[in-house]
Amino acid sequence: MRKKTLCILLVLVLTMGLTATFSFADAIGNGEASTYSTALVSFATKRISDTKAAASVNVEFTKTADDYVVAIVLQKKTSSGWVTATDVGGSAHYYRGSNKSGVLTYDEWTVKKGVVYRIKCVSTDKYDSGIEYTRTSYSDPF
Repeated sequence: MRKKTLCILLVLVLTMGLTATFSFADAIGNGEASTYSTALVSFATKRISDTKAAASVNVEFTKTADDYVVAIVLQKKTSSGWVTATDVGGSAHYYRGSNKSGVLTYDEWTVKKGVVYRIKCVSTDKYDSGIEYTRTSYSDPF
């Protein structure tokens, strides 16, 4: 009798778990669950000369963000990996705003000859429902 009760309880728990999983999947399919996020980050980088570089970053959100912060950070390659290029003036730029579905940035730097750089983009978009989404992306080296 005890074994039979345990089996029934186990079947009941598994069935309830599957029902909850299907309900959550149905809610996502119906758009009831959150689909907020940074949908796209694209980079256009250019080494204008040995000592001049520029980058444009396009960030698109899946919905109109109530508030956002987009950080554009110039990084340089070292023997130990990628680090913020603190020896370059204005190595970090921040774009803040509200009620937008995307951000397009453009920045220029005076860089060091012979050093390889890349852009690190950290995008945080916030929504009134309390959702906050952060995405970190990197450009190709230039």
